[in-house]
Amino acid sequence: MKDNTNEYASEHPRRRTKLMVALLAVTLVASFAVWGCAPKASEAPKTDTGTESKASGDKAASDASSTDELAAYSGFPTEGRFIDGIASLPGFYRHTDEDAENATAEAPRRYTDRNGFTVQPVPSDELGWNNTYLDADNRGCTSCHTLESALMGLPTYHRLIFMGYPAEQSYQNCIACHSESYSDDPLADPIHTLHMNSTMFTKDDNGNCQSCHYIDSRTGVFERWDEVKYSVFKGYTDLASDEAKPSISYDQTTITPAENRFFKTVKDEPAEWLTDDTKVDKSIYENWVVSIDGECENPVEMTLPEMEKQFGTVKQVMKMDCTINGVGQATIMQSEVEGIPVAKIIEYAKPKAGANILSPISGDGYDYAQMSLQWLIDNEAVIVTKMDGELLPPSQGYPCMIWVNKTSGGNFTKRISNLTFMTKPADKLDSQLYVGQFTDDRTSEIYSKPNSGVLNYPTGVVLTGDEAKTVHLEGFADAWDEPIKKMEFSFDQGKTWTTLDTPSNNADFWTYWRMDFTPPAPGAYLLNIRTTSITPEGADRVCQYNTQFMFTVE
Repeated sequence: MKDNTNEYASEHPRRRTKLMVALLAVTLVASFAVWGCAPKASEAPKTDTGTESKASGDKAASDASSTDELAAYSGFPTEGRFIDGIASLPGFYRHTDEDAENATAEAPRRYTDRNGFTVQPVPSDELGWNNTYLDADNRGCTSCHTLESALMGLPTYHRLIFMGYPAEQSYQNCIACHSESYSDDPLADPIHTLHMNSTMFTKDDNGNCQSCHYIDSRTGVFERWDEVKYSVFKGYTDLASDEAKPSISYDQTTITPAENRFFKTVKDEPAEWLTDDTKVDKSIYENWVVSIDGECENPVEMTLPEMEKQFGTVKQVMKMDCTINGVGQATIMQSEVEGIPVAKIIEYAKPKAGANILSPISGDGYDYAQMSLQWLIDNEAVIVTKMDGELLPPSQGYPCMIWVNKTSGGNFTKRISNLTFMTKPADKLDSQLYVGQFTDDRTSEIYSKPNSGVLNYPTGVVLTGDEAKTVHLEGFADAWDEPIKKMEFSFDQGKTWTTLDTPSNNADFWTYWRMDFTPPAPGAYLLNIRTTSITPEGADRVCQYNTQFMFTVE
């Protein structure tokens, strides 16, 4: 299947109107003069009178030609004082007609995404401002490619995330890993180098700094376009909370359908990934051996069936929220899982004095999920072998995977080969316990905790027919180990809010919300979601970024 975003990008090169090129040329000339790049008249090299006169004449002709070219493009008379040409204005400067023509010419693009939804990433506006002056259709990561395509095209190995829910995956899913608080591999380094050295970006697509950034006019800071774009677009229908009157409910019991589960690839070569969920070789489960080893009195090797017989099984509903789940992203799910209680394994193995860590290690060598014994016991850790009544699907780590309440997917090791007991200093006990604590290097704040998002549509979706009459949205709120206190929803860019309180919230499960909203008229609407969780100290934690979801109804 073709990537429709890429298909659009290849068929529709970046648009640059003659007017914008002309304005850019004038701006650059003026800038050069201000910056001292152009030689001053007094600094012109001295030559003989004839040569100097000829140079002056050539310069004057060049200046006149340049001025005339701009004037000719505008349609205004090219001779005489501008003020003397006012009488000709009605003949060519027709605002209404030109505005309408430009709005049509610069109408936002639409495409059908891989999930079959019609998507319009940029709202329409009466002047065509968003594309004429912001060039919005040609800015941001997904104006040129999907995140998945970009990662698969990297020159070195990068694990891949595939989202089951039809939300659009964006760079927000990259921030946590590429943070000083986790890997200290700044995202800006590879992004800038790969783009500015790419002929596809710089030449084929005429890419530049503003393709990915927005320069804040107040501060001069190069903001990330995808973080600010919804705040600079024009064309929304704003509704105060008492006008919007959305109907909102929530529960903590909703189960993710099998087709909406997300997964992340393992570190092995693709031939060993076992990601075809239609093919489950039961012999792998029957013969899979797990080594219980390390600092324990009773080391042992057992097959999964032997472990189930020795330790028994439990069945419980659990969530998985990926530790890098970015603002408004959809790397989250909730399922009914069944497997071997880790508390029973710890009891049987008899950890040696001082041993305080259990490290679930994958057959591919992944060992970055060390958790304290007490955390595993308190949070009902399970070596999962079944999901929703069936053997664990290959994409979810067949034949076994560890799940832990209040813990992120970064600790949910797949295809476990070893359960190794270890000892760590007290101050290092939680160094590999991931609960959404990674920070945004720009703000030094925790990036996406708490988090929320819309799950049943991609942002920018175009809704028609019955779906447009009453817009039905479904989504989540979650903060890993912290309960959700409330969610707030705004249809007027944060001026007024509708609050949904979530008392007695249990952090073991996600908070799944549903909204019905009746748009009063066709157009583009922007939904802001602000989420609050409760820290272990009892304080309110509000995500530093609102989740922003745009949709168009017709």
